[in-house]
This record gives sequence, C-alpha cells and structure tokens, in this order.
Amino acid sequence: MLLMFRLLKHNGEYMSEKSQTMTSGKSEWAKGWPIVLASFVGIGLCLSPLPYYATITIAPGLGEEFGWDRVTTASVFIFMTAGVLVGAPIAGSLTDRFGARRVLIPAIIMLGIGTGALGLTSDNPRVFYTIFYAMAVAGSGTLPLTWSKAIVNNFDKSRGLALGFALTGTGVYGLLAPPFVQFVMDETNWRVAYFVVGLLPIILSLPLALIFFRDHKEETALADRMESKPDSSSWLIPLIIVPGVWGLIVLSLGTVGVIWTAILMVGLLLGFIALETGRETPGRESDLPGLTLRQTVCDFRFWVILTAFLMLGACVSGIIINIINILLDKGYSPGLASSSYAGLGLIGFSVIVGRLLGGFIVDHVWAPLVAFIFMGVPAIGCFILMQDLPQIYNSLAIILFGVAAGVEFDLMAYLVSRYMGMKAYGKIYSFVYAAFGIGSGTAGAIFNAIRGDAANYNGALTCALVGFIAGATILLSLGKYRNFKT
Repeated sequence: MLLMFRLLKHNGEYMSEKSQTMTSGKSEWAKGWPIVLASFVGIGLCLSPLPYYATITIAPGLGEEFGWDRVTTASVFIFMTAGVLVGAPIAGSLTDRFGARRVLIPAIIMLGIGTGALGLTSDNPRVFYTIFYAMAVAGSGTLPLTWSKAIVNNFDKSRGLALGFALTGTGVYGLLAPPFVQFVMDETNWRVAYFVVGLLPIILSLPLALIFFRDHKEETALADRMESKPDSSSWLIPLIIVPGVWGLIVLSLGTVGVIWTAILMVGLLLGFIALETGRETPGRESDLPGLTLRQTVCDFRFWVILTAFLMLGACVSGIIINIINILLDKGYSPGLASSSYAGLGLIGFSVIVGRLLGGFIVDHVWAPLVAFIFMGVPAIGCFILMQDLPQIYNSLAIILFGVAAGVEFDLMAYLVSRYMGMKAYGKIYSFVYAAFGIGSGTAGAIFNAIRGDAANYNGALTCALVGFIAGATILLSLGKYRNFKT
C-alpha cells in the first residue's frame, strides 16, 4: 500500500507540473514534425537494425559459400557490440560538442559504405568481423542517441509520443527488410544484397537529414558557446587511439569466452565514463538545461538507469535471439518454430505497438511506473516458456517480449532527458545505450552458455525472469522528474 501511495503521489505531482509548465502539444508537432519524419527514416536505417536484419537473412548464404557454421556467423554481433561500445560514447561526445546534425551526416555515409563493404568479405571470418567492427565504430553516429537528441530538445508535452513514432522506424524496417533482402539475393547474390542495403541510408536517410533535420535550439546554444569559449582539439585523441586499440583486443579474443568478453566490455565502459568525466572542462558545457556529466555520474539515478537497461537489454535480446531454439527444445518442428516466431510479423508488429503505446503513455503517466509494468510483465512470458503449455500461450509470451523490445528505446531516451536534461545528453545517453548494447549483444551467446548440455533453456529463462523483475523494480527508485527550468 505504501509503495502504491508513493507511485500515485509521483504521478500526481508529475501531472500537476505538466499542466503548469508545458506548452501545447499541437504547437510542438507543428514545428517539430520534420525532425520526427527524418528521425523515423533515419532510425529505421541506422546502425542498430540496418546490418542486423540483413545479416540474419544473408547468413545462410555466407555459410553455404564459405562453409561457416552458425556460431561463426552469429559471433559477428559480438564484434558489432564491441564497435558500438567504442563508437557510441565518441558519437555522444561529438554530438554534445558539435551538434547532432554534424555528426549524423558523415556517419550515415560511413554506415552505407561499411554495409556495402560487407559484400567484399572473404572466406576468412576475421575479415567479416573486422569490417563489421569498423562499420559499427564509424556508424555509431546514426544510432538513436543522435536522432533522439533533437526530438527531446523540441518536444516536451508530446515527447514520449514523438520518440515512439520516430523509433517505430526500426520495427517497420524489421518487417520489410527480410523479404526485401531475400528478393535481392534470389535475383542476384548475397554480395549484391549487402551493396543494395548499404545504399538505403545514403539515398533515403541522408537527404532527409540534410533537408528536415535541423535543431535550432541546439544550434543557437552551440554557437553561443563556441563564440565565448573556443574549443580545443583534445577530442581527437580518443577518436583516433581508442577504436584501434580496442579493436585489436577484441579481434585477439576471437569468439572464445563470451562471458569474460562481456565483463571486459563493462570494464571498458566504466573506463570511458571515468575518462570523459575527467576530461570535462568546467565552463565549456552547452547552455542547454540539464546536468553536466560530472554531476550526472555523482547522481545515483544515472547508475540506476544504466544498470537497469544493461539487465533488461540482456533479458529481452537473449530470449528473442534464441526464441526459435527455445521452441525447438519444447518439441516444435523447425517449420512450426519459425512460423510461431515470425508468422504475421509477430515480433515486428509487437515492437511497433510497444514503441507507440509506450511513447504515448509516458506522456501521461510517470515513466518509471510505465517501465515497471512494460518491462516487468515479460517475466510472465519467461514462466510460460518454462512450462508445457499450448502454442497460443507461447505466442502470447513472444508478444510480451516484442512489446518490451519496442518500449526499451523510448524509455531510455525519455528517462535520460527527464532526469539528466540536455546539457550533456549525447554523452549520457551514449553510456546508457552502450550498457544496453553490451547486454543485448552478448546475451544470445550467454544464454547458450547457461544452457550448455541441458535439454532446454529453463536455467537461462529463470535468470531472465529474475532480471526482468529486478531491472524493472529498481527504476521505481528514480523519484519525480527534475524541473530544469527552475
């Protein structure tokens, strides 16, 4: 009862503050729709979904031509995670320093070139891994951390819905990409398919970014800062040195010891946070409202958000990546397991629903409570998958995981903006996203390591059940939103 009273109190305070301080939602959309439109396409064709869905579809062709097994092709996502771990903090730092648009435009071009270059892969898997890693580092500027900054900076009352709409781009691409890539492969080959996919951000995202993606609030704040406090070139040091050194370390690890690799990644992330905090120069922050990075890392809320999304990202991705294998262990035929997962776009549809529904609700309900519900309920899905139940119940579990996957990105951007503000949004969001990426990028392999020689994934599902509940619950400790205007 006491917990419920506090939750209602936070929500009541939030609604009262909204009614007093926020501008008209219609006015926000009238001015900000070009940003949302550009972000919808740009996020749909960003680093996170673009090579991911293409590679899932192309992987059988790689295995057939080069004789690679499933472990070899699936391990590429660990290297993608490693690239994001380095690239996202750098992109976040550059976004805060130069603005989202100046980071996005070259990153879109490099992502397109990098994706097309995957078609040049040889029979040595390390070539494939190296291209994927370099593409992830160079293309991290296209991740939601850059697109979402302009959205949260220009939307207040409708911030959640604007984020939800923009982030549905990943779900739409997830629905359309597999059949499109398969069609190109059937007509040509997998090498041409990678080249065609690489063209998509250049011919679609880039023009929209150039024409529609303008954040005048950010541009004004950055111009004022640069005029009064000219910047140094010290940011070039980590930009040049860190990606190369980290790339050599990861490539030397190969595909051995995924759990230790994940631990090493967490250590590197903490090192990045410490490095960026130490390099922060007082007086050089932007004039946008919010906390500096130094203030943020001293606030327990930052660590709560980072830890929660590390766990939740691992739980969601670990299950979605292995869902077909989980169903096979339950006695499904390969055809039935695949159709139960992908039939009628079950995952893609539920991701889109999660994006829009979650984005709409957080504009009206205290976001940690929304997170507690949307990210806690999938624990029921874990319990369902551990039981011997009819197919309809397993389909329900898959929908719960899809909705959770859909609402994750909305919540990350929304919570960072409400509790940390916009002053160092790029860096802060990049660290949270990197933690999420570590969890989601390594969870698939970790789930299989937990399963081992067992007959099913019940051990891994038990860990995920606990992770969903723990990650969702700790977000309730965040308290009421900050009012950066006062």
